[in-house]
Amino acid sequence: MKGFLGIDVSKGYADFVLLNQEGKKLEDTFQLDDTRTGHNLLSSWLIDLPGKYSISELYCGLESTGGLENNWYAALKPVNEKLAVYSVRLNPSVVVNASKAELNTNVTDSESARNIASYLRRYSDKIDYEQQDNVYCAFRSLHTHIQLLIKQKTQVINELKGLVYSSFPELQRYCKDGVPTWLLTMLKHYPTAQKLAKANVKKLEKIPSVTHDKALRLIESAKGSVGSRQSKTDEFIIAHMADEILEKAERIKALKKHLAQNCTGPETKLLETIKGIGSYSAASIMIQIEDINRFKTPKKLISYFGLHPVLRESGDKKVVSRMSKKGRPAMRATLYMCAQTAVLHDEHLKEIYASHRAKGKAHRQAIGVVMHKLLRIVWGVLHSEKPFDPQIDKQNKRKKEKPIEETQHQQIERKRRLQTFDQEAPISRIAYKKRKAHATSQSGETSKKRDLEPEPLDTNILNCL
Repeated sequence: MKGFLGIDVSKGYADFVLLNQEGKKLEDTFQLDDTRTGHNLLSSWLIDLPGKYSISELYCGLESTGGLENNWYAALKPVNEKLAVYSVRLNPSVVVNASKAELNTNVTDSESARNIASYLRRYSDKIDYEQQDNVYCAFRSLHTHIQLLIKQKTQVINELKGLVYSSFPELQRYCKDGVPTWLLTMLKHYPTAQKLAKANVKKLEKIPSVTHDKALRLIESAKGSVGSRQSKTDEFIIAHMADEILEKAERIKALKKHLAQNCTGPETKLLETIKGIGSYSAASIMIQIEDINRFKTPKKLISYFGLHPVLRESGDKKVVSRMSKKGRPAMRATLYMCAQTAVLHDEHLKEIYASHRAKGKAHRQAIGVVMHKLLRIVWGVLHSEKPFDPQIDKQNKRKKEKPIEETQHQQIERKRRLQTFDQEAPISRIAYKKRKAHATSQSGETSKKRDLEPEPLDTNILNCL
């Protein structure tokens, strides 16, 4: 007999609910602490299940709770030959939606565990219990920490820019594309215009990227600065911020190097064959994907990371958003940087970028298209286990290419298979124009006009009105 064990994990403990194949609770909810004693008691309880309830297969589910479930997930392993244990991590949102469908409104630890067990029972045929943690999952914490440091660095930079504008606004001309390292080094030693005006030219030249002429210009600008904040406190905080940014930059660089050198495998090597994806980017992508077999089609992978366009159609209104952005932002951030590099070094992706720019798309819109394409390429490379070949991608594109008008007409014909357009239908003006455009294109007399105007009303009808 099959059993379904729902585990609701909290910080330091977990609630357990056991259901049979009919959805009946076999025993009252029990709670165990996340300690060695609690894990040993769980193992003993699992050993008794075959004799107590004649359970030979146990399916266990835990919600992904940011790592709190890891210890319990590791503890769920086969304890003897009489009981086969299968465990899986579940997305909390799918469990919540399933419980709402059953009209379960109570929110307690016990009810949450029961909802998890009920979800396992109802959708057992759709859950993949064979997914296991791979080498890339172990680096998720490191990758998250790097993203946190990058975010903190950006916050400090933005705050520093505001202070520099009040103390030495003439430096803003050097901060159009971020704050360069040489400027941070200079601010560390000369945080205000008053301090820089008294600086020695030869000492200023020792800063990398600061030439003799640039040093003279900086000192001259400092002497004529209109900055209003020149106090000792301002000097201290600006110097401290500049030092903190430099320190975080070095730490981020070291962590990225460690991740790129250690988070490796056959998948990362394949991804590095795609121009624009380096060793760190390949590791970052695989940490987010984990196992490509989770995604049966490239569309599922693209939707998972929020790179698909969202279509909203209702009646006469039809709006396409730029990008759904419903997936993990870390993946989109990585792909954005990869796309920026790819359009410079890969001829195939450069052509795609140029073609969309020619259609009137802005730079970031065209980069979004390249990001979408890169993720499709990533799926193809990982599934085929072959290095990226632009020619294969071009051939696949030619096979799938269909005129947009033809596709739209096919959709209309399929929807109207039971009834053709009725001229007596009380439709709106916009719907009338759409139907007329469809009829005209079918007759082979399609006009190049963007909007087909409706036919003028009969003058006799006008006279009667």
